[in-house]
Amino acid sequence: MTADLDVARTVDMTRELADDCARAALARFGDVQTRTKADGSLVTEVDTQTERRIRSVLTQAYPTHCIFGEEDGAGGVADSPYMWLIDPIDGTNNFIAGMPLWGVSIGLFFKGEPLLGALAMPCLQQVFWAAAGVGAYADDERLSVRTGSALQRNDLVMISSPCIRAWDFETDVKYRIMGSAAYAMTLVAAGVAIGMVNAHWHSWDAGAAFSLLREAGALATDVTGKSLYNVLEWDYRGSGPCLVVASPEYHALLMEHIDPTA
Repeated sequence: MTADLDVARTVDMTRELADDCARAALARFGDVQTRTKADGSLVTEVDTQTERRIRSVLTQAYPTHCIFGEEDGAGGVADSPYMWLIDPIDGTNNFIAGMPLWGVSIGLFFKGEPLLGALAMPCLQQVFWAAAGVGAYADDERLSVRTGSALQRNDLVMISSPCIRAWDFETDVKYRIMGSAAYAMTLVAAGVAIGMVNAHWHSWDAGAAFSLLREAGALATDVTGKSLYNVLEWDYRGSGPCLVVASPEYHALLMEHIDPTA
């Protein structure tokens, strides 16, 4: 399927690039100038500089690949079966405020499917990475989703603000908003949280996380149960459909409490 790509070498490069960029961004953590983008979200010079650095490295190493990033959009070879999704600072508001939950996310997709990725969280001193058929890892520790037959009172579910406003979940689980969609998904892959429901996210948030989730055994669907792993099957250039992430067992339990018409 990917005979023309050295996956092991590429995942090592991706891990190193994400980690290097995250360490460089850490030097500016909590001390940046901001501006407001057209969609109302904030961006810093660290976001733009980091994405340009990542694009430069990827373009030189993989000149025939497509690149899509949060700040500069599409680049590279548009019809390539390989597409990189970049979020230079996932959790920009956290980064600006001095909250340590932010990271650099880089992921590679092949024909729309997640192939490999890395999420570097410098304040946590961790690099999460995954590759198809290899597994999902926090540094060298193998990750796996949690499984269970019932929702428990102290289970953690990652959630986004729009979900809180739109839905009244009739469960006793504990809800948490991370401010970093990539890290929230990664917590599901790591088995820290049993699931995530996010009504406001973009493809670049999932650049690394989709590889982590799939390799850790999670489903990633919309509220009708349709898989979202192939980013070419929905408009990856805009906001993603409401996302439900969990192990198959917990996914079924969470879906019982989600109104797809809300």
